[in-house]
Amino acid sequence: MPLKANSGQHGQTRPPDDLVGLLRKSARILVVGHQNPDGDAVGSALALAHALISLGKTATVGLTGSTAASLDFLLKGKTFVERVAFSPSLKDDHDLLVLVDCQAPYRVWPEAENKLLARLPPFVVVDHHHPGPQAARHHLAAYVNSRASATAELVFKIVKALGAEFSKEIVDALLAGLISDTGSFSQGNATSECLRQASELVALGGDIERVNHFLKRNWPAARMRLLAASLGTLTQHLGGRLAAMLVTQDILNKTGAALSETEGLVEYPLMMTGVEVAALLRVNGQLQTKVSLRSRSEVDVRKLAQSMGGGGHKQAAAYVDDDPDPAVALARLVPLVAKILPAESDD
Repeated sequence: MPLKANSGQHGQTRPPDDLVGLLRKSARILVVGHQNPDGDAVGSALALAHALISLGKTATVGLTGSTAASLDFLLKGKTFVERVAFSPSLKDDHDLLVLVDCQAPYRVWPEAENKLLARLPPFVVVDHHHPGPQAARHHLAAYVNSRASATAELVFKIVKALGAEFSKEIVDALLAGLISDTGSFSQGNATSECLRQASELVALGGDIERVNHFLKRNWPAARMRLLAASLGTLTQHLGGRLAAMLVTQDILNKTGAALSETEGLVEYPLMMTGVEVAALLRVNGQLQTKVSLRSRSEVDVRKLAQSMGGGGHKQAAAYVDDDPDPAVALARLVPLVAKILPAESDD
């Protein structure tokens, strides 16, 4: 079935009726986020699955790739969370697939190209990223709002539309999503709607301090060693306006850290005075380099990432460089950043 004309608009403020209807009538639902899911993807998937289970559905949260240890407090003891590989059995075991925090199955399973979509159950999309050139065109319905702070913000509204109770598990998961994607409500995407939802979640028993403890202040020793080692690679370019850190395989080996422990490290170079763009370039285990970008003020790193086949938000984006050496990827990145930096003021 083709996408309905009123679904998937990037500014849609309420859950579309067709998507809510599909969730209501489906019995066996698989909810998945992008590969190597972050706090927003995990929190959104868990919150939606909890809501569906409370309504008598069989819901499974599928994980692919690795997840940071900081998210274990959400995942621990959840029997409906599984590692899910791409296989023909997905279509037999589930009558609906929900993609959260991404818009195409290949973001979950890289092998799920369009020619293989017939192996998947019918799927819907819930995401807050601006639709990119490779966004799926074969979903039944979509709830996409690029002005939302996080996908968790959209799931909050879906839970309400479904009439589900906001259990402690749902509240914790949604708070984790909002906190993760707004830098603990410190970034420009922490809109009034995001803060209103956070306020409502706190009124329902949510504990922001507790969630922040697990997400931000519960690092394993290996991650602290990784931070120290990656800070040792810090370099500045373009008159100090770009700051970059590298994570090589050698650094991972020496620190004992997993790839998932690199999540959030890109924020550190942006703390430096005069830095407008921060970059973390790390190996990704597939003979490539993942380039994560953050920016201040009016610098739009999403456009840069999109030009390289990636995507994200205006001030937080990422792409993959085909070279496995982060230093080579950095050399390619510098002139790209130079093109998007605004002219320096004479003041």
